[in-house]
Amino acid sequence: MITKKNIPLGILFFIIFIVIFDLIYLAYLSFYLMLMEGYLDKFLSLTPVSLIMGIDILLTILALFIIPYGFTKRRNWSRLYAILFLTWSAVGSLAYIITTGDIPLRYCLFAVYVLLIAYLFLSPVQNYFGNIYETKAPVITTFTYGEYTLYSKLVRLKNGKLQLIYFFSKKIPKSGHPASFPDGYRLEVSPRSGLPYLKKL
Repeated sequence: MITKKNIPLGILFFIIFIVIFDLIYLAYLSFYLMLMEGYLDKFLSLTPVSLIMGIDILLTILALFIIPYGFTKRRNWSRLYAILFLTWSAVGSLAYIITTGDIPLRYCLFAVYVLLIAYLFLSPVQNYFGNIYETKAPVITTFTYGEYTLYSKLVRLKNGKLQLIYFFSKKIPKSGHPASFPDGYRLEVSPRSGLPYLKKL
């Protein structure tokens, strides 16, 4: 049986934090910078600062969709995107600190970004994205008849259809897998060779 794992608490907190943080950041950009400070004209102009701000907004909006979806579906590309997004944000905070001086909030943000990036490189997080499913191998009771073991394999017929066949072998065959006794068959033994085989009921 294949069962999907539950989302670990750390991953859940990460998703919630990113969503809340991004929404606050977008609200800050929209209302404070664009409307109150009159940056809307600067944003709409094609200057390096406006292009960087545009990329920042685009990456933030994408993060709102990619991270929750990809993390819940255990897609490793979403973890890689989160690393890219957080690295971009950390570099942006560092550049802001260097160009404007000592800004305590930016130092805190930079530290948060670095911690989140480090979290995404932890082994349990990488394992979460690497192991999508826990598999419980079904218990197969291999059927044997004397020295013979029952095997099954898929073969392609002349008409192109696939069919599951059963056969007995004393040695491990080149193809096929050990099988349990299937429903709808009975055991027959060749009187000439003593070789067992299955016959449909």
